[in-house]
Amino acid sequence: MDFLTGWIRNIVLVIIFANFIEMLLPNNNTKREVNMVIGLFIILVILNPIINLINYQSNFLSFFNIFNYSKPSFEEIVQEGERLKEDNQVIAEDYKRRLNRQIEALIKLNSDLEDVEVEVDFDSNSRLQGVSIRGRDNRVKEVSVDLSKNNPSQDNGDNQITELKELIANFYGIDIEQITVDLN
Repeated sequence: MDFLTGWIRNIVLVIIFANFIEMLLPNNNTKREVNMVIGLFIILVILNPIINLINYQSNFLSFFNIFNYSKPSFEEIVQEGERLKEDNQVIAEDYKRRLNRQIEALIKLNSDLEDVEVEVDFDSNSRLQGVSIRGRDNRVKEVSVDLSKNNPSQDNGDNQITELKELIANFYGIDIEQITVDLN
């Protein structure tokens, strides 16, 4: 019985409120739009208990309530930040490992080096800072002796190191000084 009296009371109050607002409005185009909104509001008030009887939410208008959002606690925010930090570290390590393998493959395709090991370094912004290459050159090196000239000849191994540095520098867009090569 309380349910029915509360429902009828709400309908009567909304209709009285609607009539009051309608009397305050001047006779122009906005009166039609305001009447339509008031009519929709009256329909919502009438349908709200019926919807509750059909086992929907206890309050039909709670669908529009944006204030039910619960803010996470400080500890939850810190835990989420730590989880993201760990995820970033895993991603950075995976990126570093894949970049090492890519540079190793690039070196093996473009040189005769064996047992190539590559180590890349990143700065704080995760940009490529430097590349260290270690490997073994098992090629037989040509040695030429020219006693007639006083100028020392250019070593073929130095040419290969320079070409390798230029290749990697151009491929990854870094300075040639950021690349170190150590051949045994």
